[in-house]
Parts: sequence; structure tokens; C-alpha cells
Amino acid sequence: MEKKTEKVLLYIKSSIVASMVIAIAVAVCGELNMFVDYVVEPKGEDEFILNLVTICLTIIGVPLTLKFYSLCINHSLRRMDNDEALNRLLRYALVRSLTLCAIAVVDMCAYYLTFNITGAMCALVVGVIMLMCWPKRKQIDAYLEKVNQE
Repeated sequence: MEKKTEKVLLYIKSSIVASMVIAIAVAVCGELNMFVDYVVEPKGEDEFILNLVTICLTIIGVPLTLKFYSLCINHSLRRMDNDEALNRLLRYALVRSLTLCAIAVVDMCAYYLTFNITGAMCALVVGVIMLMCWPKRKQIDAYLEKVNQE
């Protein structure tokens, strides 16, 4: 069981690192001018709409992703053993990191389409939240203990 827990912990950490690398790669591509500059007209209605979408995606998408993760791993604990609980934890941790990565990529793309700082700030917020999702061995042990108590 100890090996399986360590393996799940490694997979979750790897998924968070991969998500961060993808978001940073988008930023590097933007800095290397691989995107078309100023596709959206500055100070126009399109820029306003794109910034509004970026802010709404960050404000609504991030808490929903985190709440979905919490809800999914805590729902119906008494019907599973430790292996199944670890698999479920891994599955929803991967969904969480991929969703946060997608939000960060959209935010970075919005920044490079408009060169308005709003997209970059939203991507930075998502990046910090991704780092806050870094798993600890103590959290996984507490989760397994909770499964065993149910």
C-alpha cells in the first residue's frame, strides 16, 4: 500500500508540474512572437469582451474546479477500498490539474492577443492556485484514514 501511495503522489505532482510547463510554454511562445500581435484591436469592444471572458473564466472556473475535486473525492467513501480510493484521488487530481492548465492557457492567449495585463494577471492567479494544489503525503494519509473510518 505504501508503494501505491507514493506512486499516486508522484503522478499527482507530475501532473501539476506538466500543467505548469504547458502554461509556461505558452508564455514563452508568446514572448518569441509565435502569436500574431494585436489581433484584437486595442481599446475596442472585442478587447473588452475578451477580458471579460478571461476574468469570468478565472473567477468562476477555478473555484468550480476546486469544489468539484473536493466533492468527487469525498462523495460515497464507504463503498471503496484503499486501492480504489487512491485511483479515484488520482483521477480527479488529473482532471483538476488539466482544467486549471486549460484556464491558464486561455488566459495567456488572451494576454498575447490583446497585450492587456488582465489576461496575464488571471494566468498568474491560476498558476499560484496550481502550486497551492501541491499534494502532501499527510493529506493522502488523512484521506485514506477517512476512507477506512467510513
